[in-house]
Amino acid sequence: MKPMTQSKMLTLATLALALAALAACEDMGKLYPANPQAEARGEMIAHFTSYGTDHGALEIVVAGGERLNGKYEPSPIGAPFGNVFKAVYGPYSVLPTAADKGTPTIASLTGTGGTTMQCEFYNDDYTNHGFGACQTSLGAAYRLSY
Repeated sequence: MKPMTQSKMLTLATLALALAALAACEDMGKLYPANPQAEARGEMIAHFTSYGTDHGALEIVVAGGERLNGKYEPSPIGAPFGNVFKAVYGPYSVLPTAADKGTPTIASLTGTGGTTMQCEFYNDDYTNHGFGACQTSLGAAYRLSY
């Protein structure tokens, strides 16, 4: 068998790194009730699928079986960020010190039963974990941790 050249080894290593970067990563989080409307539904589980570019898919299964699906992405520069976050954590919670190494991130989800949910959270750029808030179209507010 012929030994592999340094050029071929470098090409294979580059290909392996590219494939690893493109592979989707799965993570789970929890939504904790933050108001009486949310208390009625209780805690919920969030399933994150990261595409490795600060973007990904988000699925939340609501008590009763309704599935909310959507996508998350960094909040565009100049776009309003913080209304949902402030509704749960208070008016001073969106200051830069709230998540000094996190990216402000937004998500919009739509449910199989017609419920919609908006989420705002800080995604830690080093650990890909974070915290935030979500609010449904029915007014239920949640603290998000993942």
